Amino acid sequence: MFPTTQMKILVGIGSVLVLLCSIFIGVFPLIFHSITSKILTLSEDGMTLEAFLSPPVPIYMQFFIFNVTNPDAIRYHGAKPVLQEVGPYTYEEKRLKYDLEWDDAEGTVTYLQNKSYIFVPEMSPGLSLEDEITTINAVMVVAADALARGGPNVVASVIWSEIERGFDLFESHTVDELLFAGFEFPEFDFDFSSVPGLEATEGLNGTIYELLEMLGLDPPGWLAENTFGLLYGRNNTNDGTYKVKTGALGIDEYLYIQEWKGHAELTYWNDTYCDMINGTDGSQYPPPIKRDTVLRLYTSEMCRSLYLTYEKDRDHFGIHVYRFIPPRDMLEDPLVNHDNLCYCKPDEDHCLGAGMLNMAPCAMGVPIVMSTPHFYQGDEVELAKLVGLEPRKEEHETFLDVEPRTGVTMNAAKKIQINIPLKPYGQFPSFKNVPEVIFPILWANESALVDEATAQEVKKGVTLPFVVVDAVCGTLIVVGALLIIVGAFKFYRFKNARKQQKS
Repeated sequence: MFPTTQMKILVGIGSVLVLLCSIFIGVFPLIFHSITSKILTLSEDGMTLEAFLSPPVPIYMQFFIFNVTNPDAIRYHGAKPVLQEVGPYTYEEKRLKYDLEWDDAEGTVTYLQNKSYIFVPEMSPGLSLEDEITTINAVMVVAADALARGGPNVVASVIWSEIERGFDLFESHTVDELLFAGFEFPEFDFDFSSVPGLEATEGLNGTIYELLEMLGLDPPGWLAENTFGLLYGRNNTNDGTYKVKTGALGIDEYLYIQEWKGHAELTYWNDTYCDMINGTDGSQYPPPIKRDTVLRLYTSEMCRSLYLTYEKDRDHFGIHVYRFIPPRDMLEDPLVNHDNLCYCKPDEDHCLGAGMLNMAPCAMGVPIVMSTPHFYQGDEVELAKLVGLEPRKEEHETFLDVEPRTGVTMNAAKKIQINIPLKPYGQFPSFKNVPEVIFPILWANESALVDEATAQEVKKGVTLPFVVVDAVCGTLIVVGALLIIVGAFKFYRFKNARKQQKS
């Protein structure tokens, strides 16, 4: 074979190897994305249906309850509430989607999702559901709020005097009663029609719910059972129908919620922005995820959509993930971030501070306030009114760790605090001397973590293909480069030899 032909073959083969492998390395992410999209797409016989119906990763709900250590000082002297955090009381959260309805034309599936909670003693060290906690009597606050809004009248005053005999502003109950089991209220007899001037009280007897109805007020529906627990009636239930994108018509809106309870937007806030239903439920996002991606999710517990932005790169058992957190702007004081003004109810004169949300519009009028735990990144004024809260990023910040190539959430923690506004309601004696404060009751951490064994399986499917492609193509590129170098060297030697022959 002629030397020049030999050189051309070496350089040609080397160039082809370098070019093809460089192109393949460049296009492989697109190939991987196409394969991933087909695998992720939901269908009645799809590979991901089982994981969609019931998450393969355990989900836990941890409750941290605030025990009030100075109830009398608060009630009689307006002292700062001194709170002692007790917890975590850990429950395993079981989810199961059912009643699926597929719409191939829309590329959607509609479903209900049942959630049940089972106490896990071994993850609640030294704690029991029989532990007694002293906390503010939320029902008494709700009743005072309802009666105060009705305006002063003799009947309301008589009713309240009897309520104060049956309730205390601060009461002790077991953790089980405060959470899921609930506790019964006494029934009342306010019929003092035999007393001159109180004829209007005739027939006023029964439960709190019945009495408020008799007074022409609009009591919250949960009072009808005459039993109260912060999560009473929510175990083994669903929160309404969801319609989500399956990915069949495109992966860009994969699992994005299209409707909740049959509506494409909420009806709580009477505003286009605040009533938007955006994003997924937070467990999965359309791939690929980039650092400038904004992750959106809808959470029915807060009656609003949230969004998270990139914070940093992290390692999750050898898997490269991006951490996303809620930006300060999302729950910023409405007077600072005007996008949040539509959450001020009943009007912009009643805005809450940073990190807080008035839930009354979606909680049947109950004056509940949701916030970040310990008012993390929240209203410094409200934080200063309490003793025992210590906001810390590591403990109290919501986050999602997402694998960027698949959009799968590898580690997540959604953290919310439940509060109730305490203030002097009307002229009711129990509230006469109390301070005005957003009073914490408990905070919850709903979390899910892909364990190390599962993470290694994910790593094989996500990272290994890229490692193999990089290794094989990298090797071939090196071989190609060497062939080009050898060919070039041979060409150089051949050229020099020809020169010497001529001379």
